[in-house]
Amino acid sequence: MSYARFSRLPDETSRHASAHALLNCIIKEVAIPHRTLSYRWPAQRKGLPDQLHGTPLLIEWSASLSLFVMVDRRSVIGSQFYLSDVYLLETGAARWQLFEVAGLVVALLEHCRWHDGRLNQELCDQVVQSQDVMTKIVAHAVELPRLQPLTDYRCSEQGLWFGHPNHPTPKARQWPSHRLQNKPAYAPEFCATTALHQFSFPVAGLSVQANRLSVQDVLSHVADQRHAEDGSRVVLSMHPVQAELFRQDARVAALIADGIIGDLGQSGWCAAPTASMRTWYLEGHPWFLKGSLNVRITNCVRKNAWYELESTLVIDRIMHRLNQQKDAALEALCVAQEPATVHWAPAEGIDADRRWFREQTGMILRENFCERFSPERCLLSATLFARDAQLAPMALSFIEAALPDGVSDTGDILPSEGRVRQWFQAYLRTLMAPVLGLFFRHGIVMEPHMQNCVLIHDEGMPRQMLLRDFEGVKLTHDKGVDWLAGETLNPRVRESMTYRREQGWNRIAYCLLVNHVAEAILALSWQRPALGDALWQDTLNELRRVRQTLETSAPELDALLKGGELPCKTNFKLRLMAQADRHAEYVALPNPWRINQAMGREVAYG
Repeated sequence: MSYARFSRLPDETSRHASAHALLNCIIKEVAIPHRTLSYRWPAQRKGLPDQLHGTPLLIEWSASLSLFVMVDRRSVIGSQFYLSDVYLLETGAARWQLFEVAGLVVALLEHCRWHDGRLNQELCDQVVQSQDVMTKIVAHAVELPRLQPLTDYRCSEQGLWFGHPNHPTPKARQWPSHRLQNKPAYAPEFCATTALHQFSFPVAGLSVQANRLSVQDVLSHVADQRHAEDGSRVVLSMHPVQAELFRQDARVAALIADGIIGDLGQSGWCAAPTASMRTWYLEGHPWFLKGSLNVRITNCVRKNAWYELESTLVIDRIMHRLNQQKDAALEALCVAQEPATVHWAPAEGIDADRRWFREQTGMILRENFCERFSPERCLLSATLFARDAQLAPMALSFIEAALPDGVSDTGDILPSEGRVRQWFQAYLRTLMAPVLGLFFRHGIVMEPHMQNCVLIHDEGMPRQMLLRDFEGVKLTHDKGVDWLAGETLNPRVRESMTYRREQGWNRIAYCLLVNHVAEAILALSWQRPALGDALWQDTLNELRRVRQTLETSAPELDALLKGGELPCKTNFKLRLMAQADRHAEYVALPNPWRINQAMGREVAYG
């Protein structure tokens, strides 16, 4: 079933998707916090089409530049569908003009009042590359109309065609230039599987760290050890692109020439790349393989930093202990174990070189939860609420299949509003309680953004939410650090694992409500903005229910329920300043319920 209203060519689809992602950023990060957004027609309308439908949205970007677009609703947190192209008007210009996405970025930077005015060429290049990648992805999807991203787990990992909807470069990949082929076998969106690259190393220098697993178990699952030349050597797997970068380093080339490292080529298992690009899914294998990838993907270089290799094991131990405590408030908690890491570094040499090898070869074993729940019951939440090749939400057809008895109350093929709310209420019950219980009761900060959440469903109905990625888990200074009692940690590892409570709440509230729930509500209320009001009310009701079960102080949640603001991560500003993700800041968005509560209305969204 398709809810598409238009038939677009791939390059047109990618242009719209890129522009929408950029708009999402600047509206949330700049226009709303700086109060330069209004829902009105501009005084000067020359250059705008005569026929425009929807609600006008005007952004006064600076004293010299304005942006105009039509949207489907008024959203106090900047979550809406875009119904027209984006038009720009410079001071003194006679008419509004259309720009390609690259030109839009340049114009924004040239007229940026909170930036030094210098053009960040890297950001511009990444925007262009991201759009180019989207065009190829959409063309591939159009060529294979039988692709159904919500069929099973692997399809959902490889069906996130437009990436992070609140990031300026959602599909940017800084591969080596010759690797930018049309459909690389290591890009998940082309439904590929590819053989992993393998290297052999001497046992001297090997490090295997594991919880609840033996060394031999770990080694047998990170690579095909049958390729080891003898019993004094081991084999490790690597992403094909990472392997190429690894071999180009002079230190590695010397060790290969001396026979210390054996280059076994792409002799490894055939695996499917997931949406994260560096985590591999092997059907029937008990573990995902999460390797290093020294390439910037979207916003970060995706290597396994040495301190993250260590902190992952600490968090795995904490989660195991927490599970044994049987906390009733965390009855719904479900996480993917990450009980082992492995890496190789020369047994001798300077510390900087040994650390470099450790990060290049490092591998994390993550539980293959499809073995626990079956692939047909697992879906990546990011894809569940994402768009199809015509930019229509895919979730609605999924709900229609899950609840086929619903009678539409809109007179078309959309599932009834009652059925959508029933499904969404079940979804919220799987998500809210575990994340908030971990934070308020135990000081543990998970990152519940959509790409870290996997929905476990029964024939389409939500049953459980699996949370994953221990690399991003933090412990708050006020409570979470108590879990480190008895751990002997390098100070850098401890630093990487801990957050001030304010940092922890900002991260959770952003990931949970702005990144995750807001996008879910937007997808589910496609063509029915008023339904979004009801879904926000359902969200408020679930937050209130969870608050009653926490049985501990939760001042941040109390403030939110009383009308407090929402934190929003500044992805656009971060890339503009060319800073690492750890330097991300937050701006405040209006509370999605406050306005209507003040007016005495029951609906929850402005």
